[in-house]
Amino acid sequence: MTILETGDNGDLRVPAKLIGGVKPHTPFELQVTGEVLILRPLAEQQPFWQRATPAQRVEAFQKWAAACPPVPRLPDDAFQRENWYD
Repeated sequence: MTILETGDNGDLRVPAKLIGGVKPHTPFELQVTGEVLILRPLAEQQPFWQRATPAQRVEAFQKWAAACPPVPRLPDDAFQRENWYD
């Protein structure tokens, strides 16, 4: 049986031999189920929306919107009800 304890700064260190061939600095997802802690390595290719901060998502959206081609302007009479069904 292996005993784990927290370090001085509150981190919990798990010896590499217990988790197999995981690369250093691999992020893990922690799931708490009752009294059991489950650690799962995060997939290397997480979707952007999961790994990005809200500010990064806003910036990416603005870049995407700026890259869209301009759309032709609708003529004013396109907004008149009598012309909608022509």
